[in-house]
Amino acid sequence: MKRKITSICIILFFVGLLIPPSNAAGSGIVSSHVEEEIGRIVTEGNIPSFHACVVSEDKISWVGGFGAQTDSGTVFLIGSIQKVLVAISILQLYENGSIELDNDVSDYLPFEVSNPSHSEVDITVRMLLAHRTGLASIMPHEFCYDWEGAYYPSYAYGREYYTPVINISLGDFLSECLTPSGSYYGSSNWLFEPGTQYSYSNTGYKVLIYLIETVSGQSISDYMKGHIFTPLLMNNTGFNSSYFIGHHAIPHTRISGSNLELPIWDGQYMMRSTVSDLGHLMIALMNGGQFGDSQILQSETIDMMLERVSDFASHNTVPSELRWEGYGLGLDIFSHGLFGHGGSTIGFRGLMYFNPVEMMGYVWIANVNCILNYNSIDWNEISRNTTKIRDLVLVDVGLFPASQLNPVLLLVTSVVLVIVLINLIIRYRRR
Repeated sequence: MKRKITSICIILFFVGLLIPPSNAAGSGIVSSHVEEEIGRIVTEGNIPSFHACVVSEDKISWVGGFGAQTDSGTVFLIGSIQKVLVAISILQLYENGSIELDNDVSDYLPFEVSNPSHSEVDITVRMLLAHRTGLASIMPHEFCYDWEGAYYPSYAYGREYYTPVINISLGDFLSECLTPSGSYYGSSNWLFEPGTQYSYSNTGYKVLIYLIETVSGQSISDYMKGHIFTPLLMNNTGFNSSYFIGHHAIPHTRISGSNLELPIWDGQYMMRSTVSDLGHLMIALMNGGQFGDSQILQSETIDMMLERVSDFASHNTVPSELRWEGYGLGLDIFSHGLFGHGGSTIGFRGLMYFNPVEMMGYVWIANVNCILNYNSIDWNEISRNTTKIRDLVLVDVGLFPASQLNPVLLLVTSVVLVIVLINLIIRYRRR
């Protein structure tokens, strides 16, 4: 009898390891033990400040600040997460009839955007939104453009630093890069025939920003404040760092394991925000464009953003992994029903995920990077720790299968469970 009870207890123990914690049912609240683990990872991983937020249904259900700057009003540069807001702005102009997505973008600009090797193919607004233009990811001197002279060439890892580019207008910069007579034009600025494949392009989204300014007659800052920030109550979001004096996260770059404090970067086109403000954005994206009484886009337009334009799904992956599977219009498409976008810029990194079916999302931002040196040991170490935190939170709130948290433990547990069951069957048969 004792053996029987012991065997049952062993089975129940291992089965318990396979069952996600009760909080994984989708409460949207991060448990206290996960908060403690996040704090440990931030400290041991030498992350100066790390903020995260979870949204559930139509509200922010959890906000956490870890490290040196913990106040929830602390703003961080968000890098390419702002591409989501650029896409929303473009689609607003589409909804009000100012532009057509399948028209040549050159129809709306004072200069022509065309691949000289495929001049017969229009570069459309939709191609720009979906990263299918064939434009290179970055243009010459991009990493000293719009930095107000505060760029550090000694940490540029071989990227060009060209003083005359600083503070020229966005239109002039793009014209010099994209027209054959431009000072920074080159055949390497174009990679393939427009519309034929996907290739991520910061340049393409700079063209979209210039399109917004040209068509609306407003600066990108003024346009987004009136059409996105104010309606979504994103009161701590903007482009000018002077608006956030006293509550701006201090940027850092990591070199050989040590964090070097940097000045707060500025510029006309560098958006900064808080995790709570980005939580409001996710609520609108999950709720058919609506946040409270404000409707920033129609639900069918949100559906268009979520529709897969480029497909990257691979059959050679572990089903439980979080995979990048495609791209829509301004949004990455991940496995497990998740959408979102990442951001990486000088001194900052972040990423947001949301599931419109589950009506739940997660966003994090940290104030340390490696000046975009994506192949460094330091970069990989920061990525490893932020991914650990991501998995902890997504599993804890129910946006991700618990097996992802520790696949090795799942495998070992499953094997031991099978062995215990086999032994139990053998014992009873001998009786």
